[in-house]
Amino acid sequence: MIPDEQAPLPTPRRGRLTRTAGWLGVAFGAVHCVVAPLDIRSRWSQVASEGWWNTFTLDTPATLAEFERSETFWLTLGSFGAPVLALGCFILWSERHHQRVPGWLGWLLLSWGVPFVIVLPASPGWVIPLVGALVVLGDRRPRRTATPRPTRPASLAQA
Repeated sequence: MIPDEQAPLPTPRRGRLTRTAGWLGVAFGAVHCVVAPLDIRSRWSQVASEGWWNTFTLDTPATLAEFERSETFWLTLGSFGAPVLALGCFILWSERHHQRVPGWLGWLLLSWGVPFVIVLPASPGWVIPLVGALVVLGDRRPRRTATPRPTRPASLAQA
């Protein structure tokens, strides 16, 4: 694989930021995928007893039971827990293989996560913009310092 010429050289700080972003995504996704189903396991028992095929619907719930059924789906299978877990795994894999995690991915997470926590600040959703910010900071390019131009030897300067 040919390395990207414009990719910054890995530094311990950048690697640490990226690695932290990955582990936060893994932790958030894993906890959500495990805790949410356990929290509503009685509803899952009801779903299992009624059968799995076509159990959930996207219709607007009209009764409390329909709302609870819809909530069961959106808190577990339809949640962002699994995708955030997958993203965290990808970030960790990329960092371990010395691949740059692009800053635009962090900006996307920030553009999703900031409005999320503005409308619902009392939630664990703060992990999303935090992961995004760490990815952006981990991808920052080093500042270019002015390097002196090589001078010509005196013997060539007079020619």
